[in-house]
Amino acid sequence: MPEVLERGSETEESITTENLLDILGDEYAQRIIKVLAGQPAPAATIVDQVSASRPTVYRRLNSLEAAGVVEDTVALDPDGHHRKRFHLVVENINFQFDTDGIDITLSE
Repeated sequence: MPEVLERGSETEESITTENLLDILGDEYAQRIIKVLAGQPAPAATIVDQVSASRPTVYRRLNSLEAAGVVEDTVALDPDGHHRKRFHLVVENINFQFDTDGIDITLSE
């Protein structure tokens, strides 16, 4: 049975502790989190700031979304186009180590 990560009062069952640690250990995911820590951003801005290809950035954003760390919203640009903007939904990730392994709690 997969480990369950808790986020606030919600439960994220789609990702295990091991998967989250793998995602957070990824260099590009860390760069994306750093960019989004300042403010929400569209993928094009993230691509420019992390110096990675669009497919690389989107793969990491998908992983971060599945983990419950990032969400996207749709915003209307002044030119009338709808654009996705990504933002962090987690302020803290708490790790607790015990004899059963690592427990992770995501909090807003």
